[in-house]
Amino acid sequence: MTATIPIDSILRMLLPLSNDNKKWLADRLYEDIHAESKTERMKARLSELSTLSRGWDGNNAQPISPRTCDNMQAVLMSCNDEDIEHWVLFPDVDGRLYLDLKSDDVDAGVILSDKSFSYFAGDKDGEDIPFAPDVFVQVLRNIKKMAT
Repeated sequence: MTATIPIDSILRMLLPLSNDNKKWLADRLYEDIHAESKTERMKARLSELSTLSRGWDGNNAQPISPRTCDNMQAVLMSCNDEDIEHWVLFPDVDGRLYLDLKSDDVDAGVILSDKSFSYFAGDKDGEDIPFAPDVFVQVLRNIKKMAT
């Protein structure tokens, strides 16, 4: 049997809270109710980017290739939320995907294409690494370690 609390009892408990505390509580409740994993958010972003057509940048940008989208989907199935935390996914004008690390400590990014990926992180880089989801995820992890 589930216990329920009448709404007026809840309101009486909340009345002593300041407006700032009420807003804080409402924001936390909203976040909990609408919580979505970082992986799910990035999958949604990937879905948006996969629909870009030729010229999406107002010039002659290529659409993101289906195989590149499949590669990114494989990455998202191989990683967890912590792996992609602080990474932001962008389209590249050459039909690739670009992941940028939001960090004040290191300038880093990864470019994913149909068959390979490249990265830069501070003074380290790697070019044309054959794509494999586990290798890609390990590179993301290693770059994040540099940023902490």
